[in-house]
Amino acid sequence: MKNHKIIIMLALLIALPLTALAQTKQITLTTHNLCPYGCYDEDDVFDGCALRVVGYSLKKMGVELNLVVVPWIRAQRMANDEKVDGYFAASQSEERDRNGVRSSVVAEQRWNWYMLRNNTLDPSGADFKENATVAAFRGSNMLKWLKDRDYNVTASPPTTEQLLNMLLLGRFDAMLANDMVMTDKIMKRNLHGRFKVMTLISKPLGVYFSNAFLKKNPDFLDKFNKNVEEYMEMNPLPSNSFACPLLQ
Repeated sequence: MKNHKIIIMLALLIALPLTALAQTKQITLTTHNLCPYGCYDEDDVFDGCALRVVGYSLKKMGVELNLVVVPWIRAQRMANDEKVDGYFAASQSEERDRNGVRSSVVAEQRWNWYMLRNNTLDPSGADFKENATVAAFRGSNMLKWLKDRDYNVTASPPTTEQLLNMLLLGRFDAMLANDMVMTDKIMKRNLHGRFKVMTLISKPLGVYFSNAFLKKNPDFLDKFNKNVEEYMEMNPLPSNSFACPLLQ
């Protein structure tokens, strides 16, 4: 019996280093086409500030990234169904926390109210929720936040671009949207001065890795986060800025 125990202990000691050395060499993550975090440029190359942070961290770990670009709801569902290892860039929510673990911050985000300049309603007013029609894009935490708080949600198109077009047509009073995404669209479409803007809350973004992936790779997240934080230290944001870190 004693010899049997010794053999078992030796087998465990041999297996431990092999487990420690085992590390995934490729990871599949989903994202969506959303400038400036990640989008296609004029040459059909997918790039963006969130993608750069993720790519930097994985490269330092020697892990190849297989990136799948799909609509945002599908990006999250694929991770929840264990068809991919995770998705980004996502803000925290209780629902997302049930299916995965969020990384360190890969990009900043503010939720802003956007209204046409001639609209007299005030998002900070006590009667705003009762009187205003509002919208946010489908699959977003913003839309869930509005519905959970009983706002009068009258539209939920699949993209911020469609959301913006509907606001310009006066289909609703206010939209809740990501500040950097909207800034990018306002600049590209020369819509300066068309809106009233009010910040609601800061909601930073990270990568959600699925519980199944992290169970198989228990040391992965700590290493990934360390590299993300290193990237952010090398690419600090200007004071009071929510812009994407610059590519070095």
